[in-house]
Amino acid sequence: MTNKNYKWFMLAVLVVVYVINIIDRHVINILLEPIKNDLELTDAQAGFVAGLAFALFYTIMGIPIATLADRFSRTKVIAVCSAIWSAMTALTGAAGNYLVMAGARMGVGIGEAGLTPSANSLIGDLFEPADRGKAIGIYHVAVPVGTMLAGFVGGWLESIVGWRNTFIILGIAGMVITGLFILVFREPPRGEVDDIASRPEQDRYSILDTIKFLYSKTSCRYFFPAFALIGFVASAINTWTPAYFMRTFDMSLMSMATTIGLVGGIGGAIGMLAGGVFADRLGSRDVSAYLKIPAIAMALTFPPTLGLFLAGWPWLASIFFLAPVITVAIVTIPVLALLQRLAKNNMRAVAVALFLLVIHLVGMGFGPIIVGLISDMLNGVYGDDSLRIALLAIVPLNLVAIWLFWRGSRFVASDLNLPAA
Repeated sequence: MTNKNYKWFMLAVLVVVYVINIIDRHVINILLEPIKNDLELTDAQAGFVAGLAFALFYTIMGIPIATLADRFSRTKVIAVCSAIWSAMTALTGAAGNYLVMAGARMGVGIGEAGLTPSANSLIGDLFEPADRGKAIGIYHVAVPVGTMLAGFVGGWLESIVGWRNTFIILGIAGMVITGLFILVFREPPRGEVDDIASRPEQDRYSILDTIKFLYSKTSCRYFFPAFALIGFVASAINTWTPAYFMRTFDMSLMSMATTIGLVGGIGGAIGMLAGGVFADRLGSRDVSAYLKIPAIAMALTFPPTLGLFLAGWPWLASIFFLAPVITVAIVTIPVLALLQRLAKNNMRAVAVALFLLVIHLVGMGFGPIIVGLISDMLNGVYGDDSLRIALLAIVPLNLVAIWLFWRGSRFVASDLNLPAA
């Protein structure tokens, strides 16, 4: 296998592992209503299980695991983490009450914390800067593919074997993929495809070194909080839209799962691939495009995102649901490509982990639970429609994110020590 073919094969292996990761992460959203009814949870408790229970440990463990990835074998880190999250996914199916369910989701978060920082670091050493946006975009196609499969497989298995056995089967499948990953993936050397100027000045960087370095980049001080807001809104939408469709439009779980799967797969794939192409083509001409792309994409899709929760028909709501799915996919890739250029070689995994900490702790952690709390408070007055109102209340936060992206784009060139376009 030629070197060119080899790096794409290694990327394909990482994509497969990430697909399993996303399925195990998002299938709980598809199964949240039967889980909630079976375990007699409130919306706030369901939001905690689906959001903060996972996100808290995902973010807390992300930094130390990423530090290991920057210093030791990233391949071994991914293998161990994959085994952990697969085992915890299986344990989720055995949960008999709220506390055990929350504990199992915490375990899934600990395991999944090690994949994306390590994988992004590996991609940085497999692909030259001109191809990294495309490669990162292809890697993140696993998100819509995994989301789509979470809908199809989760809905199908639940209808046959119930939600508990669904988690157990997915956990076993993850263990099998872990074994295959160990057999076929080989660690690339660090720094060989970088320009000399971007290679590390020292062998290792501490977490504090990385935080100080990123904080010194003005653009980071804008796009990090922008993504915290995006994560808050997007995570709440992803978590609660399945339940919203079932409550508002009286959809069956299988119909809802098919709808969510199709929209998530098609919209996410379009967004991920488009984001990668835009990042490479436009970013090579004007580096401010790394942050202008997210600002423009979010501005264009803000109205249909509101329309998702105002539509009176399920088919129209499904079409509008494409907007936030495509947007989140598009905005993620240029920012990750920029982060790879901003960070020094041996701090890339920690840089991505810090980025994910902001997104998931603020976003995925608190978005679902706050929407659940609002829904619970309004339920006595509005009934099932309380969830619609709770979701509408948080969408305007994206307007602040748009401004932060656009403002931050002014500083990208200087942060990269390049002349302004």
